[in-house]
Amino acid sequence: MRKILTIGFILILTLSFTSILRAFSTPATPKIYVEPKQNIFSPDTTSVGDTFTINISTSGWEDPGLFSFQFELHFDPTLLSVEKADYPANLFLPPPNFPVPIDPSTYEKGYVLFGVTKLGVVPGSTGGGGLGYITFKIIKAPPPLLSCNLELKEITFLDPDGTEYTEYEVEDGFYEFSPPKSPVYLKVEPATVSAAQVGDEVSLSVTINEMQSALKIANATFKLQYNTTLLSTQQEWITPGGTYPSFTATVEADYVKVEVQMVTGEPFPEGKATLATIKFNATYLPPTLTTSPLHLIDVALKDIDGSDVQYDRLEDGLYKVPITAEKEDLNADGKVNIEDLYVFAQDFGSYPGHARWHDGRADMDGNGRVNVVDAVLIAMKFHG
Repeated sequence: MRKILTIGFILILTLSFTSILRAFSTPATPKIYVEPKQNIFSPDTTSVGDTFTINISTSGWEDPGLFSFQFELHFDPTLLSVEKADYPANLFLPPPNFPVPIDPSTYEKGYVLFGVTKLGVVPGSTGGGGLGYITFKIIKAPPPLLSCNLELKEITFLDPDGTEYTEYEVEDGFYEFSPPKSPVYLKVEPATVSAAQVGDEVSLSVTINEMQSALKIANATFKLQYNTTLLSTQQEWITPGGTYPSFTATVEADYVKVEVQMVTGEPFPEGKATLATIKFNATYLPPTLTTSPLHLIDVALKDIDGSDVQYDRLEDGLYKVPITAEKEDLNADGKVNIEDLYVFAQDFGSYPGHARWHDGRADMDGNGRVNVVDAVLIAMKFHG
């Protein structure tokens, strides 16, 4: 009996506490929003003439509710045209109502006007629902990147007494048609460099890969960020990787900046090229194995007209220090194990001039070719 009374008392307290919370809870804030919010397209799947639809919806309405609304949806008419604009079948303000006729003459000005009011002496609508929808047609294709906001403006919400609501949230939409991403990428080679003692020379190259003449790449700029406690360099240690009309390099606080004018006209570059070779000196060796990124930042590629060329990715390098004296330790982690055989596998079958040749790191016997003999020599040094 005492247990039942205790449970009942707890329930009463719980219900009372819930009532207090409700009494002091903050009322919901009404919201008007575009869905989907992000409308982002690529030439891989989308073409000029294709269409997409956005919905304008609302939520969070409590008593006395919404009786009338008006708003405009703005867009860039040089990028998009309106195929259709209308009120949804499940309109948030149910009949009897009066919808303002949608005027197509506003489309070329870059907006659509919606407006609806309920009729008669009826309560306002609570909750949420649809207010309107627009089907756009894409009329312009990249490059360059094309985008605009799908922006809600001139918003008016009225309650059943004709009083205007002043507190509500607005969430605009966004449209983007991105240019195709080229296969071009920049890479630090070799992917891992290291030093055994202070004063050791550490050399690497920054390459540009998968260039296509149709991209008309004429200029490349990049910064290579490094740990200035572990490494140092000088301007004269940064040298061009090929014959270019112009090459400039500077050493800044914690990065090297390089700009290469690759061509001044046809023929435009194809395939792979070395943009710069950079030499560092090891200035400090931590007591334990330390890894530090060689980070490509602020990369910009320009075509012959000065327009940006999109690149696919950046492949950073890694500096590991200190290393063992064992040359079989290909990833410089202080031990020879299966990870070094994995590095060997990436270079297998390569030779000087081959795309996978990385300064002969996996050529254990020095015969100018990475083959199964080198794998055996690495395996003989296994010590976990």
